[in-house]
Amino acid sequence: MPSITYQLAAEAAPLMPGGGWTVRAYTVSSEECAALEHPDGRRIEISPARRAGYVRARVAYPDTSYYLTQRHSPRTEMRADRGGRALEQAVRTKLLPVYNATYPKVLAANEESRQHADGRAALAGHLVALVPGAEVIRSEPSPTVEYRKRGTIERVTAQVLGDGLNIVTFRYVDDEATAAVMKAYGDVVRRAAPDNRFDNAREDAR
Repeated sequence: MPSITYQLAAEAAPLMPGGGWTVRAYTVSSEECAALEHPDGRRIEISPARRAGYVRARVAYPDTSYYLTQRHSPRTEMRADRGGRALEQAVRTKLLPVYNATYPKVLAANEESRQHADGRAALAGHLVALVPGAEVIRSEPSPTVEYRKRGTIERVTAQVLGDGLNIVTFRYVDDEATAAVMKAYGDVVRRAAPDNRFDNAREDAR
């Protein structure tokens, strides 16, 4: 038998503004919950409230770099026996005004973050292609390219941070490796990312 949260969400879905809302059941800590989901990614989660006989509705956002405060995440509670029409009314009047205003900003921030990540990955890829023996040894939180001379501990590490800041670290590097990495790095920054600057170069000798 469907849970009360699923029943309420199923009753509310066809009444939701704009149409296209569907219902998905899920479980959190053995509690049966339901979500109203829209094709544009908006999601309203319905779960049992602490008070017996009540349910809670709240908005949900994707993982984001946008700064979300408590006011961006409204929630409301109602008696479960009031039915799906009451749930739709509560969602429409108490949750959607804030949610609909904030959700596009979250998507825009995520798209900007994706573009920055793509730019960092592209710069790292150029470095790998231009320096023989180089490889990406880590992609997150920022790409790290390493040149390691085979059979020795000589290496160069370039951390591609974006926003004009890239860190290149030299450890036990011979002249040939230093010249190859510096030439490739300089050529790529000028050609592929003119706003990036060689902000921090450090030579460590141990």
